[in-house]
Amino acid sequence: MGGAAAAVLAVAAARRKSGPFVSLFSRAARRLHDAVETAAAEEDMAGTRSPRRRRRSSSSLLLGPEFPDTWDPSSRDTTPQSPPRCAQADYDRTASIIDGKSIAEDMRLHIAEEVCQMKCSVGHVPGLAVVLVGDRRDSESYVRYKTKGCEEVGIKSLLAKLPGNCSEDEVMDSVSRFNEDPSVHGILVQLPLPEFMDEEKILSIISLNKDVDGFHPLNVGNLALRSRNPLFVPCAAKACIELLLQSGIELMGKHVSVIGRSKVVGLPTSLLLQCYPCLHNKSRGYYPRI
Repeated sequence: MGGAAAAVLAVAAARRKSGPFVSLFSRAARRLHDAVETAAAEEDMAGTRSPRRRRRSSSSLLLGPEFPDTWDPSSRDTTPQSPPRCAQADYDRTASIIDGKSIAEDMRLHIAEEVCQMKCSVGHVPGLAVVLVGDRRDSESYVRYKTKGCEEVGIKSLLAKLPGNCSEDEVMDSVSRFNEDPSVHGILVQLPLPEFMDEEKILSIISLNKDVDGFHPLNVGNLALRSRNPLFVPCAAKACIELLLQSGIELMGKHVSVIGRSKVVGLPTSLLLQCYPCLHNKSRGYYPRI
């Protein structure tokens, strides 16, 4: 306890000009220190002082209840404390639900109009090709929705379905044929592929100008560099940003948490959010159009 009193004395001396409370506290600590030293001297003279250091009390009046001499985790209050309120935080604001279905419906109508105008002016419509390997139910469901979406807006859709035990060369041959097909403007390989296949190797042969998933290293690199515009933005990340913009959410100056870091959604969404300030003043044409 003598050491603690000496420490308090040092603090009190350094802050002597802080006011009468510090002076009173200093005098009380000094008296406590003198009493401890006197008692220790008397014990030494009588030979009754134990060589072992006594256990310090956890109810120290000097340090106070907030600084116990011995720390017992079980004695701590486990009740969760609410975060402090600050002037800039609005805890009373309720979350709003984004109606993705209605936004998607409006976008499909606009896309259908653009495809119709394209067909009338140039005589061609956009073409999307999908390579599906295996019989995963979730992958088949995703591809089915993509095909249905193409049909609703007038986009040509092609599907190359391969068995799960096919070779990498067969998958790459399908991608190469779509690369050479002038009626195909976008190619995507449905992921995940079977574990024995080299996913990066297969994705890398997709033509840069037809990489609608935005997985090509040049597309990802241009997205990360901010100052450059990728030819294609990953569709899931683009959809997340578009939902926010269509809902009137102002992105400038916001702090955003992105759950997950996959190259399909999490990573490109983070990159696109970081790029948004650089692209904010540009035309919305930075979203690639066919």
